[in-house]
Amino acid sequence: MSHGHNHGHHHHDLTQAHTHSEKSLHEYRNYFWLFAVSLISVGEFLIALLYANSVSAQADAIHSITHIALYGLTFWVSRQIYIRKMDVMGAHHYRERFTIGYVGLVFLGLTWILYTSIVNLFSSEHVLGSYMLISVTVGLIGNTLALIILNTISKMHGGAANSHKMHRWLNLDTWGDFAFSVIVLVSSVAAMAYPSLPINTIDPVVSIAGVAWIGWSGIQIVRKKTI
Repeated sequence: MSHGHNHGHHHHDLTQAHTHSEKSLHEYRNYFWLFAVSLISVGEFLIALLYANSVSAQADAIHSITHIALYGLTFWVSRQIYIRKMDVMGAHHYRERFTIGYVGLVFLGLTWILYTSIVNLFSSEHVLGSYMLISVTVGLIGNTLALIILNTISKMHGGAANSHKMHRWLNLDTWGDFAFSVIVLVSSVAAMAYPSLPINTIDPVVSIAGVAWIGWSGIQIVRKKTI
């Protein structure tokens, strides 16, 4: 009887281990696609910088570019959990070390946006609404795909993934990026529909508002250690 009980318990442990391994594999693959999708932001930035002359579109792209680092971390950690069977606490240690570096990257991007915003306020170069629209559409596609993947990861955990700090932050930050993209999209459509609008003034003002939002988010990471 004891032998049968032990055999049943051993079989249960193997099943649990297999289920955990399978879940880790799916999570690892999803985070890889999340990282891959974030690379779209490089194209968004180049269009904004080279063609649109729009600092708000650049701000939107730079926020998305920081996600390359953020999603890259989650991909790397999920890979370690799957391949090396890393403990969750061990993974948390890497997130803690990453936080300061990530926040430094964000504020470096914000400095660039703020400087460019001030320069553009006094620039005679006109913002091109059509290229601005193309740039931000690329960004919205990236954000939409990222939110779909994040939702898939959350469903894998029965919604429990949202209780994890890292996943919750990824969701909030991506939604914040999506919302800012929509604001830039509306600005670009308005610039094309109403050529008389002072878009050269509106565009830097929108980007400065973006700096305030992204900066506040970065401060929350440091203060609450959200990642």
